[in-house]
Amino acid sequence: MTPFVLEIVTPDKMLFTSEVTYVGFRAMSGNLGIEANHMPIIAALDIASLKCTLVDGTEKKFAVSGGFLEMKGNKCTILATIVEPDNEIDVARANAAKERAENRLASKSADIDVKRAELALKKAITRLKVCDITGKN
Repeated sequence: MTPFVLEIVTPDKMLFTSEVTYVGFRAMSGNLGIEANHMPIIAALDIASLKCTLVDGTEKKFAVSGGFLEMKGNKCTILATIVEPDNEIDVARANAAKERAENRLASKSADIDVKRAELALKKAITRLKVCDITGKN
């Protein structure tokens, strides 16, 4: 497989850069995968996991909370406010966030921001899925 460059950038830093052979992600329009020589694309990212296959065949996974992906000229750039590598996710914290969001939604209280609680739940579940995929618990 032909390698291409993947860069993941957050407002704070260049989080990740490497040659990869595949990037799998969920755009707002559905699941997509990119390999070298892919046609140019810009996609809005959903809150979901992102995985890439490194040149040596190993996989790296990230929890992504929205953002944008651009593939152009064998360079894939991801710009996102929050991206968490699988090995940096705090499972206990993600479980606590999931439980808090579920409790807020279950309370049916009139002062609960339902959309915000649903987003918090989706982010927590994404973090946990990334950890489960990698066997980290």
